Amino acid sequence: MILFVIAMISALSVPQGGSFNLTLTEQGTVILDPCMFFENDLKSSGNYSPGTYSVIVSYGCEAGRKGIVVRYAGGEDRIFIDVEKVEKVEEKIIQLQKEVLSLKKEKEELINKRDYLQSLVSVLNDINVQLYDKQKELVEKNNFLASELEKSKSDLENCSKNITSLENKIGKMQTMLDSAKIELDQCSSELESLRGYLQSSSLYLDLFKNMTIVALAFIVGILLAIFRRY
Repeated sequence: MILFVIAMISALSVPQGGSFNLTLTEQGTVILDPCMFFENDLKSSGNYSPGTYSVIVSYGCEAGRKGIVVRYAGGEDRIFIDVEKVEKVEEKIIQLQKEVLSLKKEKEELINKRDYLQSLVSVLNDINVQLYDKQKELVEKNNFLASELEKSKSDLENCSKNITSLENKIGKMQTMLDSAKIELDQCSSELESLRGYLQSSSLYLDLFKNMTIVALAFIVGILLAIFRRY
């Protein structure tokens, strides 16, 4: 590669099929010889900003001096390039044709690969949309479940409080029940004692009745005996 600086007006030698760099120091319009073209856009002329550009000399460029015109806002420069003839150009052109065919084949393969990748991207986009919809559905379901979980936690907390309250009430009632059992046992003991006392009283009452009857009979007998005597 040959570096060519616009500020220096000089002739460079470039072989057919070769290339050189053209450096612009300011905005300008460049007009190359028709057998030359810019590597980046395959044009022989155009308006270019400051920078370095690669220029290709085609194999069809005849040997000899070729001119390049550079037009600036303040004027115009002409630069000359000596194109050197290359031996066995035909062989090199054939080689280039082979390379072009190879590049065309590679391009076709790349196009097929690009089309396949585009179809794959389309499929992946569809899958991505489905996954997005599914994710959105799962997020909504997750939010609903989270809300239900919070509600269940609140209900569980309330139930726990109610259970604690009921356990306290059950404890108090159990205490009252134990106390009632003790009082019941005491009442049962007193009832048994009263039953024994009543049984004893009944015996004494029967004895008293019998003794009263006997005493009355004795008194009546005495009274009858007295009445008979008088």
